[in-house]
Formats: sequence, C-alpha cells, structure tokens
Amino acid sequence: MNAIQRFAKNIGSLFTSQILSYLISLVYTIYLVRYLGVENYGILSFALALVSILGIFADFGLNILTTREISREKSLTNKYLNNVFSLKLLQVSILIVLLVLIVRILDYPSKTVYVIYFMLVFLIFSTFSSFFASIFQAYEKLEYQSIANVLNNILMLIGVLILIYYNYGLVSFTVLYAFVGGLILIYYIFILKNRFELPLPKIRIDWDFWVPTIKTAAQFGLAGVFVTIYIWIDSVMLSFMQGDQAVGLYNAAYRIVLLLIFIPSVINTAIFPVMSRLYESSTDSLKLIVEKYFKYMILIGLPIGVGITLLANHIIILIFGQAFLESAPALQILIWATVFTFANSAFVQLFQSTNRQVLLTKITFIGMIVNIILNLILIPKFSFIAASFNTLITEFLILAMVLIIAQRIGYITHGKKLINDSIKIIISSLIMGLFIWIFNDLNLLLLILMAAVLYLFVLFVLKGIDNEDVEIIKNIRN
Repeated sequence: MNAIQRFAKNIGSLFTSQILSYLISLVYTIYLVRYLGVENYGILSFALALVSILGIFADFGLNILTTREISREKSLTNKYLNNVFSLKLLQVSILIVLLVLIVRILDYPSKTVYVIYFMLVFLIFSTFSSFFASIFQAYEKLEYQSIANVLNNILMLIGVLILIYYNYGLVSFTVLYAFVGGLILIYYIFILKNRFELPLPKIRIDWDFWVPTIKTAAQFGLAGVFVTIYIWIDSVMLSFMQGDQAVGLYNAAYRIVLLLIFIPSVINTAIFPVMSRLYESSTDSLKLIVEKYFKYMILIGLPIGVGITLLANHIIILIFGQAFLESAPALQILIWATVFTFANSAFVQLFQSTNRQVLLTKITFIGMIVNIILNLILIPKFSFIAASFNTLITEFLILAMVLIIAQRIGYITHGKKLINDSIKIIISSLIMGLFIWIFNDLNLLLLILMAAVLYLFVLFVLKGIDNEDVEIIKNIRN
C-alpha cells in the first residue's frame, strides 16, 4: 500500500466517526446555547477561552513531538510515555497556580470563578487524554481516538439534556465538562493498558532526555501558544472591552466555524505520522501529498465559504434562534477565515513533519501580533464584528506566508496545475452560489443538498477532479 492509499484509508475511517461526533456536538451545542442565553454563554465562552490560552502551556509542543518521534522509531515509546507524562505533571501544576493567581488578581464574580475552575479541571483531564492520543496517532491507530470523540459527545449530549430538563444553572454545565473529561481520560488509560499493552506511565526525571526534548518541543509549543492566543484572545479582549453579550454573539458564530475545522483536523491527525516518515524516505511522495492536501482543502473550503456567506442568517436562526441573529455578519466574515485555515493546513503539517517547526513558530508569532494589534485598535469601536475581521486578516496573512515559503523550499512543484484546478473550483463555487441566491427561499436543508450536488456536477464537467483524485476517493471508500 503506497503513502496515498494509506492516507486515504485512514481518512475514510476517521472521517466517518468524526462526522458522527460533530453532528452530536452540534445538537448539544444548540440546546446549550439556547438554554444559557447570550450572557451566560458569553461567560462560558470566556472561561473556555481563558483556560485554553493558559492550557497550551500544559502541552507546549510535547504531543506533536511525541507523535513525530514515535512514528519514526517505535522503540522510543516507553521513554516518551514516562518522561513526557512527568513533564506534563510539572506543567499542569504550574498552570493551576498561575490560573488561581489570575482569578484572584482580577477579582471575578463568584459564578465566573466557579466556571473557570471547573473548566480548568476539564482542561487538565483533556491534556493527559490528548497525550495518550498522540501515542495512538504515532502508531496510526486512529480508531481509538475516533471512539473517544464520539463517546465524549454522546456523554455531553446526555448530560446537557439532563441538566436542561432539571433546570440547572451555568456552573452545573461546567461540572459536566469536567466529569465527561475525566471519563474520557479513564477510557484512554484502559486502551493504553489493554490494547497497546503498555504499562501505566511512571514519573521519570531523565535530564539527558528532558533537556533536548524540552528545547525541541518548545519550538512546536511556541507556535501552539501563538495560534491559541490569536484564536481565543478575541473572546478575552471582547469580555474586557465590550462585555459578556458581545462575547456570546461572537462565539455563536465562532462555534460554527470551529465545528467546521474538524475537516482539516481529521486529515492532520491521519497525515502527520505519514508525512513525518516520508520526510526521511520519499521526498516525491511527500510533495504529492502536500499538493493533493492543499487542493482538496480548497475544493472543500471554497463552496463552504460561498454557501455560508449567502445563508448565514438562516443558519444562525436555525441553530441558535432569533436572539443570536446579530451573529450573522460575524459568521459571514469568520467563514472566510476558515477557508484560509483549510488552505494553510497542508503547509502547517509540512513544516512540522520536516523539522521546520521554528519557521512555523515565526509565522504564527507574526499572525498573533497582527491579531492583537488589530483587536486593540478596532474592537473598542466595532465590537465583535472587528474581532471577526481581525481573525480573517490574520488567517489570510498566515496563508500568504506559508505559500511563499513552501514555494521557495521546493514543495510546490506543480504550481500551474494547482492554479488551474483552483480556477475550476472557484467557477464551480460561484455557479453554486448563484443557484443558492436565486433559490434562497427553498427549505434550507434541501437547498444545501441541491447546491452541493450542483457544485460537484460542475466540478466534474470542468475536470476539476482528475483520474488520480478518483483513485484516492476509491481508496477512501474501500
């Protein structure tokens, strides 16, 4: 089985479970947001943003490094399992102290404090779960992570429905996050022992391992810090400058685009260990995967961008209700930031798998600084609409930089073909958009289905999908 076939099969199995997982997530999110209302959902979103920004320090690149190194050399598994687990214990301890100090200094209302603390517990459980998942990813055993994702969302759905039925308050929902996070961690520990037959991690302090590992992981970690900050800093700054209502409206739109990010996330999970191996064994196969990945993200992302731009009002009302209609303009802007995120995913994975993580760190640092400066200038005047626009500018800037660098280092060798394919995808998307605009009054789900069929039909007619693409699709189906 060649690299493309291996990649396609992994994508096929993982994609199915992830779609199910995100559909369930969408359902409980709808109930949760409608039940909490704009202000309470704003508090929840702020707490999640705050702990997510701090939580990146509980990983700081260790998961990515673990996956990359074990995928190249399986004999390193036990060494990484014990030492990285020990490092994470230290990092989590520092994180707890830091967050407690922040909460005390800023003197939040008691309800907000409880929400933050329970979300911190959830984040700690998730940190160790994601570490174990990185080991499974290195072995390309993606089914265990898929099961965990589906199980997590089923438990969240059941919990949300129960709490709504008994009319519980905001804090109870954050307790639910923590409780489910703990159950998922138990599941990962069970898989580690019984499926991989690995011992439970032990505390190990091996300075000869720790020092170089921390240095290399920090290169990944800094990139993760910068990305996490510019993803979540909007909500934190909105909370300080505009209040909980603005945060709630912004995050209603943001929640939709975050759900869509599952598409490149699924592919990243499957492709990263493959690309890491190919870097040392087959440069030509690696280049092929990068170019195909980029093309497919454009092929998927552009029609999504066009469709959601035209249907934003309908989508917001359908999912969150009339009270969140003001979120529609934010969604129309953020969806194009998501399109750019789709497009740059191939090159982010390329830089990480080819030991160019320092380059990626520099790019994300520039994006973070631009985002923060724009937020400081524009949020006071234009509120959450400015936050949406700033996210769009940041993602476009990152895409431009990764494309230029990938071209310079020789990983885009069929530039003209990619441009021709992109033109065909753009034409197909515009024709689909015209159809949506004309028949805007149709039932939303029927309209989306018909538009998708039309898009694929036009794409096939224009030969935007070639024989090689068809073979890859067959591999996914099989």
